[in-house]
Amino acid sequence: MAEIPEQLPERRFERIFQYVFMLALVAGCLTVLLPFFTAILFSLVIAISTWPYYRWLKRVLRSPIAAALVGCLAVMLLIIGPAVLLSMSAVEGVAWVSESLRGWFANGPPAPPEWLARIPWFGEEAQATWRRLASNTGELQQLLARYFEPLRHFALSAGKVFGAGLLQIGFAIFLLFFMYRDGERLGGWLQTSAQRIVGEPADELVDTAQNTIVGVMIGVLGTALAQAMVAAVGFLIAGVPGAILLATLTFVLSMVPVGPPLVWGGAAIWLFNQGQPGWAIFMVVYGLLAISAVDNVIKPYLISRSSHLPFALTIMGVIGGVLTFGFMGVFIGPTLLALAISIGGRWLSSPPAVAAGPVPPASNDQGAGPPAAA
Repeated sequence: MAEIPEQLPERRFERIFQYVFMLALVAGCLTVLLPFFTAILFSLVIAISTWPYYRWLKRVLRSPIAAALVGCLAVMLLIIGPAVLLSMSAVEGVAWVSESLRGWFANGPPAPPEWLARIPWFGEEAQATWRRLASNTGELQQLLARYFEPLRHFALSAGKVFGAGLLQIGFAIFLLFFMYRDGERLGGWLQTSAQRIVGEPADELVDTAQNTIVGVMIGVLGTALAQAMVAAVGFLIAGVPGAILLATLTFVLSMVPVGPPLVWGGAAIWLFNQGQPGWAIFMVVYGLLAISAVDNVIKPYLISRSSHLPFALTIMGVIGGVLTFGFMGVFIGPTLLALAISIGGRWLSSPPAVAAGPVPPASNDQGAGPPAAA
């Protein structure tokens, strides 16, 4: 018995070394995977949200590999297709702006429209400034040169972000194949890891996270559908050609931050270029007050209904998540709050631990000494 205390410091040092080594290993792995965090999380969200459809494909095709390939191809068409359409639209917009600027420098800007002077507060001043710039090409060139450099930097930055986003999406679809194919084994590992970490509430927490992610996806898709319908009404009222196609593009781009304004903003520019400034202003006002309002109100409501998260917390989770983590924060924020509420509710509903009182000494009729040996 005297040797045990001598071994305790050595065992304690070994245990501390094991913990430090494991923490260093986890930190190293997280550092290596940090550049792919968005792609990993995006593929995980898609896999969880579309898992029932993948299981149906696996039953039909009778092959997990074939089902994973078909599922990844469908996701790629739904994501890459609209990105290509957006790129083509952006190229056409840049070409139109270049032609307009070339015409301005060659022939001078056109005369200001008559309705500009009728705008309250600043209409007359804007018309006078327009006429002054139209009559003074040198001043116009200086004004354009002043704003050209910031616009060029903005365009380059936007192009880099768009290209990086496409790379992340491509890598996410690549990871999605393995999450589909090995999803059951990965789910088992996740369940076991959660049980090792949090114990008995593991199953409930995993279900809460899964239900919240699915609820957020339902909210995102429902909001996209609502925005597309509202946008279609606005396009039809303003007489924009291809209203159904533009509404479909709005549905897809509504899943991307500042996506729908690219559509109705482009429609407003087209209306203005066609000599319909009144309908162009209507399109801008309708886009700000109607189309964008759907994203700010309907999305938190649908997420709250689907994930059983209070509406106020859903709004804070969505907005705070986006501000902290970017687009993927739409999923991260509500999921973290739902897990916190689940853990807190379980903790509050459990009976409080009763502090144990002092243990009375055992009575011994033979005195305080050790019992006599038989």
